[in-house]
Amino acid sequence: MNSQAFVRARCILRVNKLGYRSREPATASVQNLMANTRVVASTFQHHHFAFSSVAQEQSTERRPSALEQTNLDVITPGHSIFVLQKYAANGAALIRQSDFVKLCESARPGKMKDAKVIATALKEFRRNNRFVLQKVGARAAVEGMIRSSVPNYKVLYGKPRLHAAIFVADQIIDEKTGLYFAIETELVDQVLGQIQQALTEMEEKGVQLKIELKEKGGDEDDDEKLLYKTLRATEGLIKILVKRSCRPEFDMKKRAARKYLKRLQTVSGPDLSTLKLATDISLSIGGAAFAQSNIVGPYAGAWWTKGKVDESILSVIADAQSREEEMAQAAEEDDSSTEDDDDSAEDLEDGSEADDLGEVEEEDYKDEKE
Repeated sequence: MNSQAFVRARCILRVNKLGYRSREPATASVQNLMANTRVVASTFQHHHFAFSSVAQEQSTERRPSALEQTNLDVITPGHSIFVLQKYAANGAALIRQSDFVKLCESARPGKMKDAKVIATALKEFRRNNRFVLQKVGARAAVEGMIRSSVPNYKVLYGKPRLHAAIFVADQIIDEKTGLYFAIETELVDQVLGQIQQALTEMEEKGVQLKIELKEKGGDEDDDEKLLYKTLRATEGLIKILVKRSCRPEFDMKKRAARKYLKRLQTVSGPDLSTLKLATDISLSIGGAAFAQSNIVGPYAGAWWTKGKVDESILSVIADAQSREEEMAQAAEEDDSSTEDDDDSAEDLEDGSEADDLGEVEEEDYKDEKE
């Protein structure tokens, strides 16, 4: 259209010049120029539409991705990451979101190695290839890691499921993977649901879930270490959701805020279901004090909650606290009763010893008298 306007402008200038010189011959010249203008305009319009249609066809034709070019017979996360590493070596090309989703979807059930490959891909692509994880990629990564890390036994015991859920939770908490910027609250609920299901299975097998919170460095068995990791993972999931929903970029400098916002895909925080799951897990392991200070406390401290927490959660914590106090009081009474029994037993022993000593002394006195 710019070329057409340029042609028209040149014709008008020539008409003005001819008309200024002589009025009579200008009529024929103007007619010829206008005819030439129509021909040039129609020709330009024809070529313009032809060029635009070709460009549109070329834009619709998508260049095949790295995995499409290789056309692997067997697609596994290991094969896929090898191809993508060679394809994007030294920043030669950017990795497509569709290729990463294919890598995650190829994770096989019960193969912990595939889950570790997905975690490695998340960290490496973000660090070396400017890969920005989107919501669809985050969903595929979390679902793939859960599918491959949970063992596919016929009868699944709680501990393997708990190990798998803690592994996935650690990847979400680690900001180097990029899941923090793109994961939705629904997926966090899914991970917490796996933790709660694993704890239920362990309790059915007779494992004691309640542990005494103490300083690090104490003597702990394997079950206690696993339960400590569960508490840490649960607390970390709640804290990163609260942090993301509080919009920390407002307190950052401009360059850091730009870098943060380039990767941020969602700002959703913990839902009521998320808070309930985390509270139940914390109550079953750490007790009411831990749930109040480490789960409900950060949630209530967020500016957008205005310190309000659902009454159902507060009532559950209050009931658990009252039960714990009753149990502690009953335990103290049992200890006091056992101490009284021990004291009475010691008194009886002392009395019997005194009687024995008296008998011995009396016998010795009789022997001396004889």
